Amino acid sequence: MKLIMHSSMLIIAVLQLVGIHPSTASAETSAVLAPHEISYLVLSQSTAFYAKQALALRQSIFEQQAKLAKLTDQPVRPTERGAISSDNVYLSHEIFADHEGSWAITPILKHIRASILKASHAGTRWLIICEENSHVNVSLLAHHLGKEDYRQELFLGYPLYDREATIIHHFAFFKNPSSFLYPYLRAGVAITVPLVDHLIQVLSSAGSTLTEFIIDAAHEFALLAWNQGSGTRLTSVSYLCARYDETCAIYAGPTGVVRTTTETGTRPKPVASGAPHILFAVKTCSKFHEQRVPVLLHTWAQYVHHLRLYSDIGDVTIPTIATSIPNTSIGHCAKTLEILHLINEEISRNSSLTDVRWIMLVDDDTILSPSALTRHLSCFDADKDVYLGERYGYHLLTKRGEGTEESDYGYNYITGGGGIVISVSILDALLQSCECPSASSPDDMIIAACMYRVGVRPVHSPLFHQARPSDYPPEILAPDSISFHKHWQIDPYHVYNRWFRLNDEFWVRQDNDPAVSDKPLLHPDHISNENDSTRQPFERLPNGIANVAAPSSHDKHTNQQQPPGEKHPEATPTMANHYQTEHIGKPFCESNELQSNSNLLLNRHHEVSSHGLRQPNIIKHTEL
Repeated sequence: MKLIMHSSMLIIAVLQLVGIHPSTASAETSAVLAPHEISYLVLSQSTAFYAKQALALRQSIFEQQAKLAKLTDQPVRPTERGAISSDNVYLSHEIFADHEGSWAITPILKHIRASILKASHAGTRWLIICEENSHVNVSLLAHHLGKEDYRQELFLGYPLYDREATIIHHFAFFKNPSSFLYPYLRAGVAITVPLVDHLIQVLSSAGSTLTEFIIDAAHEFALLAWNQGSGTRLTSVSYLCARYDETCAIYAGPTGVVRTTTETGTRPKPVASGAPHILFAVKTCSKFHEQRVPVLLHTWAQYVHHLRLYSDIGDVTIPTIATSIPNTSIGHCAKTLEILHLINEEISRNSSLTDVRWIMLVDDDTILSPSALTRHLSCFDADKDVYLGERYGYHLLTKRGEGTEESDYGYNYITGGGGIVISVSILDALLQSCECPSASSPDDMIIAACMYRVGVRPVHSPLFHQARPSDYPPEILAPDSISFHKHWQIDPYHVYNRWFRLNDEFWVRQDNDPAVSDKPLLHPDHISNENDSTRQPFERLPNGIANVAAPSSHDKHTNQQQPPGEKHPEATPTMANHYQTEHIGKPFCESNELQSNSNLLLNRHHEVSSHGLRQPNIIKHTEL
C-alpha cells in the first residue's frame, strides 16, 4: 500500500511539473502509460535541413522518457543485455528509406506493423504519427492516452475539414465538405494497435483500387479509416493542438525557416534581396499574354533579379522568349524540356547568370513570394538538395506484380503549379537523361521520372501549394508560405497582397535606403528576350520528342481590362469584376500550366485498363 501511495504521489508531482493541476487530473492516475507503451513514427526526410529537426525531436522524446521513467519508477523496455533501450521513436527516412510511400502512411501500414509495432514490443499500446517540426510533451501524452481504451480501434487527432470541395482531395464530400474530419499530422495522430491491424486487412482487400494519386497523406489515411462509412472516424481531442498551449501534449511547430513576427515583435533580417541566385522561368502562351502576364508583372515579378517568360510566340512588348513547341491544352512536356534546354544554354554563355544556382519553374498563374523562396532556399545545399517543391505520389499503393509484397511501382514528384525548384548543378544530367513519351505528357511527372533515372528524389516543402489558399484549412497555411496556384474564382492581386506583398516590400527595402525606396522596382532589363523570335528555331529537340508541326494561330483576347499601373494595385471592385467575368463563369478553363494530377483528375479522357482503372498518359515506372 505504501508503495502504491508513493508512486501515485510521484505521478501527481510530475503532472504538476508539466502544468496539470491534481484537481484536474484523472482519478485513475495509475493509468499513466509507461514510455514503452507508446511508439512514435516521425515523418521525416533525409535532406540535412529536415533530418536535423527530426533528430532533435527524437532526442527530446528520449530525454523526456528517461526523466519520466526515473521520476515514476515506471518500467522501460529492456534490451537483451538488460540495458535500457530507447527504441520507440522512429524516423521514416531511416527505417523506411526504400519505400517511396513512407510519407503517405497508408502504403507502409504493413511495414509499420512489422517493424515498429513488432511482436517483441508486446507492450505497445499506441502509435503516434507526427512530423519533424511537431513538439511532444511525453508526460502529458502518457497522462491523456492512459485514460483512453487502447483495446478499441481509436483514431485521435486535431480535426481539419474542408471549407469547400477541393481538387486536392479529389472533390470528396462535395455536397457537405465540412462533414468529413481528417487529422493535422503536425499536431500528432494517435492510433491504437487494433486499428492498425484492421486497416491492414482493409488494404489487403482494397489494395491499389483506393486511389491513383496520393496528395494529402492525412486526408487519404482518414478516408481509409472511415472506409466508406463502415470504419472509424477521427475523434477530436483537446490535447493534440494546431499551435502552442501549455495544456497540449503535442502541438504543431512552425514550418518555415524564420520565426514569425508575432513571436518577436520585430521582423527578422532577411537574406540578400533580389534573389540573384534564382532564375524564375515562367511558362505562358499567347492566349494568356493579356490576361495572366500583367498580373505577375505587377506583383511578385517586380522583386526578382532574373526573370524569363517562355511562350509559343515572341512578344517584344512583354518581352517573351519564343519556343519552337506549339501550345497544348494539357501536358506541356516537350515545351518544358525545351525551356530547360534554353535555360541551360543561356547560363553557359551569359555572364550575368554566373551566380544563378536555382531555377524556379512556374506557371503564369502561380502567385508567389520571392522573399519567402529566397529565405527557404538558404537552408538547402544546391549541390545536394536539387529538386524541391510540393510532393505528390503516383501509384504508391500499386504492387510491382502478382504475388509481390512491396508497393514499389509508383513514385513521387514535385507538382508543377506551386513551382518546381531545380538546382543548376543537376541540369546537365537531367537533360541528358530526359525524354517525353509524347509532347503532351504531364511535365511535372516526367521531370520526376527523369530525376529518378539520375538517382534524385524530391525534397518536399509544405510552403509550396498547388492550389489556392481557399483549398486548404487555414491552420496549415504558414505565414511564410512561398506559393499558391490558380486564378480561378479568386482575385490574384488580393491573394498576393494578403500573403506576400508586405514581406516582399520589406525584403527589397531592408536597408531603408532612400535611393532604393524611391526607385521603381520593375526594371526593363530584369526581363530578357535575347532568345525570343529573333532566335533561330530550337535545332535539337529534347531526346525522344518527335518534331511537331508549327504552332497554330491563337485567338487574342481583346478588350481586356489591364491592371492599374501602380506598383501594388489593390483589389478594386472593377478588377474583381474583371476576374469574376474571366474565371468564375468558367468551371475550369483550358490552361497552359504545368501538367499535374489535378488536371488529370479533371480530364479523365484516358483508356480504361482490364481492371477497370483509368490509366493516365504518363511515363510508367517500368520505363525508368
